[in-house]
Amino acid sequence: MKLLVILMVASLGASAPLTSNEVALRRIAISKSDPELLRTAVKYAKPNLLREALTNAKPSHLEAALTASKPELLKVALQQAREETLRTALTEADIPLLAIAVTKARANLLGLALKEANAAILGVALTQSTPELLEIALTKATEDNLRVALTPASKY
Repeated sequence: MKLLVILMVASLGASAPLTSNEVALRRIAISKSDPELLRTAVKYAKPNLLREALTNAKPSHLEAALTASKPELLKVALQQAREETLRTALTEADIPLLAIAVTKARANLLGLALKEANAAILGVALTQSTPELLEIALTKATEDNLRVALTPASKY
């Protein structure tokens, strides 16, 4: 599995120079990831979302996601997010709140949040919420009510 990631890094290096952030993110992926989570990421991620994570994430956020997530929730995030919402989660979130999202959320609610949320509203939820209230939103809300909470009124 690590060989696959190393080959990805090597092939990217031949086509375009990597930024220092991209190098740091790939180092984290191949040296600090939980093996099951790395396996989940490279097996199930949509390519554009894997690229987003390996290009724009903050290293601390990628490390948190690749060491603490539940595999099924990492899979949801890397299959159902939009690039904009994944970038918000992996760059703006407070890490303890990110940890709640990738360890305690119901999969359908995490998927809805990453697929349908307004990125700015998601950013507020992932930086300003209390851990207890974020957990309630991601485990107890109905899909319709979570959608209302994460989208501007003009969308519907």
